[in-house]
Amino acid sequence: MKKHRRRLSSFKKQRSVGEFTRRPKRKNRRSAVRWNLSRALVPALIALIALSLVMIAGIVLRSVRTRKLNAELAALHAAGAVLETPAPVEEMSASVAAQALPALTPEPERAASPEPEPAPAAEETDAPVRFHQVGGTPLAHMETLYSQNHDLIAWLEIPDVIDLPVMYKDNVYYLTHDFNKSKNASGTIFLDENHRFTEQTQNLLLHGHNMKDGTMFGRLVHYLQDIDYYRSHPFVHLDTLWEEEEYVIFAVLRVSLDVRDESFINYFSYPTFLSDASFDAYVRQLQLHSAYAVPIDVKPTDALLTLSTCIDEDRLVIVCRRLREGETRTRLRELVRLAQKQ
Repeated sequence: MKKHRRRLSSFKKQRSVGEFTRRPKRKNRRSAVRWNLSRALVPALIALIALSLVMIAGIVLRSVRTRKLNAELAALHAAGAVLETPAPVEEMSASVAAQALPALTPEPERAASPEPEPAPAAEETDAPVRFHQVGGTPLAHMETLYSQNHDLIAWLEIPDVIDLPVMYKDNVYYLTHDFNKSKNASGTIFLDENHRFTEQTQNLLLHGHNMKDGTMFGRLVHYLQDIDYYRSHPFVHLDTLWEEEEYVIFAVLRVSLDVRDESFINYFSYPTFLSDASFDAYVRQLQLHSAYAVPIDVKPTDALLTLSTCIDEDRLVIVCRRLREGETRTRLRELVRLAQKQ
């Protein structure tokens, strides 16, 4: 009996000693797991930081490169510099006119009639309205830029906001390429392929990225955020290859791309209008959805210019009308000052 008690006591001691000696091993295993986990996470964290730094550096370099190119192009546009091998005036105007408006080929002269009959009044009324000049002698500063890239169609300028070339190719290429046709995520301002530049194109639609660094259409968002910004920058200058055009902004909108949304507007399907009534209805829709009520009238004989960029999942759309003959900036600026939020 005593031996049995001794053995039992000895067994309990051994068991307690065994438990005591095994507990540190479990702690050691947990520590080892944590150490191995930390050893795996540290390199991953370092790699993530390095990747983030590379991405930031890439964004900064892209921004610097874009700004430098834009400054160089703006200097050429402003100074009208002539390159060593500019395109001849006749060759440029003919090739661009053929690309922009094939119907520009002049008709052969008809033999003079001894008693020419005047054209009926109905035909004069139904004659197509010319909204833009196409062909002829190009502007010198535009010819210089055109000699570098034949996709150039215009130059867009809003003082202290935008000073950039406008390209025409398709709706994809210049989303990711700059004026020199180099890969660039900032892209370039371009004319919508469905709003081809012709004499009869009443509404020119321009696209550009909303860049965080303020390049391209990155500053247009200020028009939506601050009415005073609009009042300070209401005029838009557009140099086409042959003509200088001046516009005034009359509508600033945030447009949904969801056709079921009440803020949806089909602003991308109207290079021309079938009738004065359809034009008036479209303009009225723009004015009703505009962030500001601007007392500037718009007529079916006016040419329009539309600027479009992304803003979150929607589109920021700025619509302008061309200044009429004899219309002054002073008078229009007075009307712009009367704009109110709505």
